[in-house]
Amino acid sequence: MNIDEIFRMFHKRKNSLEWTEESMKKDIQNYLEKIVLYGAGSAGIAFMHYLNDAGIFPVCFSDGDNEKQGEICEGLEIISPESITEKVGIDALVIVTINTDGQNYCRDFKTALLEGGHQGVYKRLHEFGCINVIDYTYFRKCFRLFAGGKYNLPAVSDVYLMEEHEEDIKTVYEMLADEESKKIFLDILQFRLLDDSVEIPVVSEKNMYFEYDLFPKAEDEILIDCGACGGSSLEIFLRQTNGKFERYYGLEPDYYNFNRLEKYLEGLPEGIREKMQGVNKAAYSIDGKTSFFVLNGPGTFAADIGKDSIDTIKIDTLLECNRASYIKMNIEGSEVAALKGAAYTIKTYKPKMAIMGYHKTSDLWEVPLLMKQYRPDYIIHLRSYMKNVAFCYFAH
Repeated sequence: MNIDEIFRMFHKRKNSLEWTEESMKKDIQNYLEKIVLYGAGSAGIAFMHYLNDAGIFPVCFSDGDNEKQGEICEGLEIISPESITEKVGIDALVIVTINTDGQNYCRDFKTALLEGGHQGVYKRLHEFGCINVIDYTYFRKCFRLFAGGKYNLPAVSDVYLMEEHEEDIKTVYEMLADEESKKIFLDILQFRLLDDSVEIPVVSEKNMYFEYDLFPKAEDEILIDCGACGGSSLEIFLRQTNGKFERYYGLEPDYYNFNRLEKYLEGLPEGIREKMQGVNKAAYSIDGKTSFFVLNGPGTFAADIGKDSIDTIKIDTLLECNRASYIKMNIEGSEVAALKGAAYTIKTYKPKMAIMGYHKTSDLWEVPLLMKQYRPDYIIHLRSYMKNVAFCYFAH
């Protein structure tokens, strides 16, 4: 199926594919006062706000992380999974809000409850007496629920926005440099618009962000690692380059993650460590402060409704207009903003880039279009690392 056929079929079948908010509420009407969100992270927070906007209000979060239990998240208590039936009832509807690999959980409500998604999580919840467990991606076909893309939830898409940007999407498809990239792109498009059972080919995470089969290695690499977390991507970079590089900048706004990164850097050999700099700021389009949800671990993200004010910096400012040869970004939906803050660096030095393109619906087209806007000579590839969810654009 080519790109024109996918859109043509979507336009033809849109009314039958779409699930209205009224139908969605009717399906879960018996549980409206007993909804528990399992997973008090970025996906859970975003999904809670989408439900709230639709007039649906979960009673609490649940999480398997003992350190979160007893805390308050967005005004809701986080309870242990073993206490759900006691505190909410055996008939509680537990919606698993963990970012999924996108398997098809969006059939009829009864079937979805029976099939389950994250099998280990579901098994544990059932052992604790929860009989109604469903994945949040079950709600994917309720297009209206996710319209506007206000909150950061990668496994669901703003289909209306995709429809509005059909020509941009087609433009990006034609930009892609190889057949593997084009197939992945078409599969992602078909998954989002037509059939969420589509299997998208994935590559191993072993070389994630550093796919040097797409371009030559260099021993004078200057890497800007946006979303450095605790050093996981740096570890891959060091292995791939055998420690031969010129400079490393690790940007990480979450203080918990940044401490882990600093400890990782401190443990490296002196000759490697002296070439590295950790930066406890978020790569962004401005130098200043921006509202974030700080989650003290993976998933910290920028949002207007965020309760924390985080220091931000433009890559151009960080480098003081000096060279970068490689920019990597996995920053929970801030990729476009961070690229705007690197405009001079990209236009002047044409660094290799590995930029995640899945956190926001619009990243599918905005990330590569911005790359090409800054450097029309970029060659762009697409690779996927998690079925139907995590994919990365590479430019060189």
